[in-house]
Amino acid sequence: MNIIDYIPYGKENAVSRKQLCTITGLPDRLMRREIERARKDYVILNIDGSGYFQPTDKEKLLVERWLRQERSRSKSIDTSTRGAEMFLAGDFGGKMIAVHGYTRRRHKDAEPIRQIDGQMRW
Repeated sequence: MNIIDYIPYGKENAVSRKQLCTITGLPDRLMRREIERARKDYVILNIDGSGYFQPTDKEKLLVERWLRQERSRSKSIDTSTRGAEMFLAGDFGGKMIAVHGYTRRRHKDAEPIRQIDGQMRW
């Protein structure tokens, strides 16, 4: 079964995940996983909880809106996990800073710009 066959074109034809579960007989958790997999190859939107749909050529603005929303969500998650990453790296006194997905120690008395240059040293 290919989940994309059950997702209609156009926002006005959007279907809820519950409807997709009913149609396909899949449980909700598996349905979410199938939608996630299909999104690697197809555009599947869910705007404002309206349900899942594939956009038409006239709905490119909705695709842009969805992309902005998802990128914003990704940035928010990255920001909210920094404290946990520093904790796991052993930073208890604010001596570590997050730099694009990893942490390193601050330079002593360094200028703010220099604090993001260089390699990690332990």
